[in-house]
Amino acid sequence: MTVIIGMDPHKRSAIRVHWGSTAGGEVGAMDVADNSEVSVEEIPVLTPDGEMQRWTVWVRQNDDADYCVRLTDGQGTHWDADGGDVFDAFAAVRSEPGARGFRFLVVGARLDCWPSGMSSSMSGGVLVYRHYRSALQRLVHDLVDVVSRRGTRRYIFDAAPVSRVATAAEQATFREQWRMRIL
Repeated sequence: MTVIIGMDPHKRSAIRVHWGSTAGGEVGAMDVADNSEVSVEEIPVLTPDGEMQRWTVWVRQNDDADYCVRLTDGQGTHWDADGGDVFDAFAAVRSEPGARGFRFLVVGARLDCWPSGMSSSMSGGVLVYRHYRSALQRLVHDLVDVVSRRGTRRYIFDAAPVSRVATAAEQATFREQWRMRIL
């Protein structure tokens, strides 16, 4: 993958980030304010045909403190979404490919993971917590986390097993049920 950063001739205070594949041709471009950072991650994706692929996720913070996430499949297709934090923007950007059967094998796509309000405001939603169905599950996992010194927060783009991931809609439903304690 090629990343080229340069001044956008139409915007004096911004740069434009271009990316493309080795096959040539620009896959996309994203305007970034001078003081903004762009985070780029490659994540594992399971296709509807069962093929494993590596897709690229671009994350940047907008001027209004919201986040923009761009997802590219490496074949010229990209999706963009904005959200109040990275988690919300990632959920929005993966909704359309997720509805077509693509599964994102990252912690941020786990059925039982999302950021707390404080994590959302302090880390921009890149650190998420695992939320358990019962108090007993929570107790057991808390003890394991203490003994292993692993902690309970996870990075949104860390790998996750296919058996634990869900679509954005399934994740939102689980989250609402968890909040209402319907589970």
